[in-house]
Amino acid sequence: YIFKTTLGGKTLRKKLTALFLSLVLLGLTACQQPTAPTEPTQEQPASLQGMYDGFMDAVSPDFAYDIALELTTNPKYFNSALGGRNAGSDAEHATADYLAGVMEEIGLTDVEKTAASCDRWQFNGASFTVDGKEYPVYSYATASTPTEGITAELVYAGKGTMWDYQELDVTGKIVLIDIDQRADWWITYPMLEAEHQGAAAVLAANVGGFAQIADDALNSQDICGPANIPTLSISVAASRELQEKLAAGTVTATLVVDNQVEVDTGTTYNVTGVLKGKSSDRQILVGGHYDVHFWGFQDDNCAVGLVLSMAKALVDSGYQPENDIVFCLHGAEEWGSSYTQYDWTVGAWEMINQVHPEWVGKTLAFINFELPAYEFDTYTSTYSAPEMFSMLDYFANEYAYSPDPEGCFPDGVLTEGYQTYTYSDDFSYYAAGVPSTVNGFLLQKDMETVFPFYLDIYHSQYDTPDTYNEAVMDFNIRYYGALAMYIDQTPALYLDFTAQYDRILAAMNEPLMAESGVDTAAFQAALEELKTAAQNMIGRIKTVNNAYLQAQKRQDLETMASLRAEGAQLTDQNLKAFAYAQKHLLGLMYERPIVPHEAPQENIQLCRDIIACLETGDVATAVDEYAWTVNNVLEWYAMYFSPEVIAVQDDMLWGPDNQENLYWGTNIGFVKADVDAATRSIFARYDEVDGDFSQEIAVYQAAIQAQLQILRDLGTGEIAAMTELAQLLG
Repeated sequence: YIFKTTLGGKTLRKKLTALFLSLVLLGLTACQQPTAPTEPTQEQPASLQGMYDGFMDAVSPDFAYDIALELTTNPKYFNSALGGRNAGSDAEHATADYLAGVMEEIGLTDVEKTAASCDRWQFNGASFTVDGKEYPVYSYATASTPTEGITAELVYAGKGTMWDYQELDVTGKIVLIDIDQRADWWITYPMLEAEHQGAAAVLAANVGGFAQIADDALNSQDICGPANIPTLSISVAASRELQEKLAAGTVTATLVVDNQVEVDTGTTYNVTGVLKGKSSDRQILVGGHYDVHFWGFQDDNCAVGLVLSMAKALVDSGYQPENDIVFCLHGAEEWGSSYTQYDWTVGAWEMINQVHPEWVGKTLAFINFELPAYEFDTYTSTYSAPEMFSMLDYFANEYAYSPDPEGCFPDGVLTEGYQTYTYSDDFSYYAAGVPSTVNGFLLQKDMETVFPFYLDIYHSQYDTPDTYNEAVMDFNIRYYGALAMYIDQTPALYLDFTAQYDRILAAMNEPLMAESGVDTAAFQAALEELKTAAQNMIGRIKTVNNAYLQAQKRQDLETMASLRAEGAQLTDQNLKAFAYAQKHLLGLMYERPIVPHEAPQENIQLCRDIIACLETGDVATAVDEYAWTVNNVLEWYAMYFSPEVIAVQDDMLWGPDNQENLYWGTNIGFVKADVDAATRSIFARYDEVDGDFSQEIAVYQAAIQAQLQILRDLGTGEIAAMTELAQLLG
C-alpha cells in the first residue's frame, strides 16, 4: 500500500484497516494446507476484494462521455435549434427510445419505458426581430404566439415589479425587463405582473444570478406558474442594445414563439433496466434525469452517461448482486407541470408515488446524480437523508473498498452530513420514504452558497462538452458504484436515526413551544426515547454488519446466511421507520426542508421582531432585517408585486383546488402567516419617521396568535410521532 495523508489521516486509516484485514486473513490461511486455486462458484462466492477489483477494472469514463456527447450533439434529441428536451416532447420520447436501447445493449434485463403523467412542453423555436435584426431568444414553459407572431411596441420595465409599472402603459405591448433570479425574484413573478398590467409578452435578460458567463448567454428555468403570456430569455447584450434604441424613440418589434404547453395531456418516460440480484425482495436504485435545457451536457447528460457506464461496468465485471440494482433515468425533472410551485422532478415523483409506490419499503437506497463531471471545488460531498449521514461517513473514511479521488478534489470527500435539498429527483423519493442521496452538485459546504458554475453556466447554452472533467467522471463512477456495492453487500441497512434526534433537538425553541401550549417535558421525553431507541438500533446494525464482513472475508457461508437473515429483519424495520419518519417529521417551508414545527416557530419570532421595531418607529430595520423573511422570504415578493400576483402564488401553494398539484410538496407544506397587507404597508412607509404603526402591529399580533395554535398542534403531533418512531425502532 502507498499511504496517503489527505483528510487529516482518514485515507490512511482506511488503508490501514484494509491492510490489517488482509494480514489477519493471511495469518488464518498460513496454517492451512495449500490448495489449487479454483474459480468462484455459487458455493464459494467471489472475495470482496475480487468484486471491487473487477468493477474498478471495468469502469470506463469514455463510455460515459460518449453517451453524454451523443445526447448533447445529436439534433435528433432536441426540439429546437438552441436545444431543449422538454417534458413529454418528441425529443424526450426519442431519447427514451435511445436509452432503452443502450440498456439492452449493455446487458441489463427487464428494460422498460415506464409511462408517467406530465404536462407536455415542446419548445420548437422563437424569433424576436427589431428593425430587420433578429435577436436570439429562448422560451420558458409559457404560451405560444399566433403563427404570424405578435407585432407590438417594446417597453422597458426595469425589474418588472409593480412599482416599475407606475408610470407605464403596457397594454398589448412587449415588455423588456432585467432580472436577477437569485438576488431578486424568480421569473414567475415579473411574468405574472406583466400579464396583470396587460402586457402581451415578456423578454427577460439575466443581469445577475444566472448565465453570467457572457453577455450573449441565454437562460431558462422552470416557470413555477401558469403557462400564460409568452415569456422568453434574451441576452444582456441584446437588452442593452434595445434599451439604447428605446432611449432614441419608439421601438416596434415582432415576436414569434412556437411553444406547445399542454396541461394534463403529456406523457414522460422513466427508463429502467435491471441487474438482477440473488433476490428481488429488495433493490438499490441508481438514476439521473435526461430532460435538459439547451444542450444540457453537465445537466444532466453526463449523469445519464455515468449511470449507464456504472451499469455496464457492473455487468462486464460479472458482479452478482445480492439485491436487484435498478438503473432508472427519469424524465420531466427540469419542469413537468403548470400552475404549481413544485413543478420539477415530476417524473421521479410520479414513479415513486403513482407508478411504483411499492418501492417504498423495498428500496435500500436511491443514488441520484446531477452534473457529475465538473470539479466544483477542491472537495466533494454527498447530500442525503440525515439517517444516511453515518453510513456515508463510514463508507468514505473507514470502509476498505471505497475509492479516493485521483486527479480531482484534492481535499477529498467531506462527510460532516449534508441534508439533501429539494432541487433534484432524490427529494421526491426521500419525501416518499426512500433513503436517498445525490452527489454534491449545487451548494458549497455551508449549504447556503451555490458553486460559481450556477452563476455562470447553469441552464445556458454554454453547458457544453467544454466543461468536461474526466477525472471527476471517473471518480464518481467508481465511488458511487462502490457505494452501491457496499449497500448491496451489507446485510443490515445502515440507517442512523440519531440524526433525527439531532435535527429535532436543533429545531426546538423550548420557551416558545411552551408558550404555545406544547408539553415540552413530554416533547423532551419523547425525544430522549427516540435517541435511546436509535442508539440501540445502530448498535444492533453494527454488530450484524461487522460480523458479516468478517464471515464474508473468510468465506463462512453458513454464518453469512444466518447474519443476512438477521440483517434483513433489521432492514425491514429500518425501512418502515424511515418511511414513517419522513411522513411525520419532514416538512417544507416553501422549498426548504424543515422539522414541521419550525415554520410557525420561525414566523412567530420574526413577527415579534417586527413589532419591536415598529413600536420604536424603526420601520427601516423592520423591513430590511425581518419583514421580507417571514414565510421563508415569500413576503419579499409581497413587497414588490401586486396583490393579484401574490394571490396566484398563494393559490398554487394553498388553494384547496390545487392540493393535487403539489407533487413532492404534498402534505408537508407550511401554513402561511397572513401578514401581506402589513408587509406592503410598512414597505411603502419605509422612510416615515415617528409614524403610527398600530394597524400594522395588529396584523402581526393576529398572525402570532394563529401561528401559536399551529405550533401547538404540530409540536403535540411530533411528540406522538417520535414515540411511534421509537417503537418502530424497537
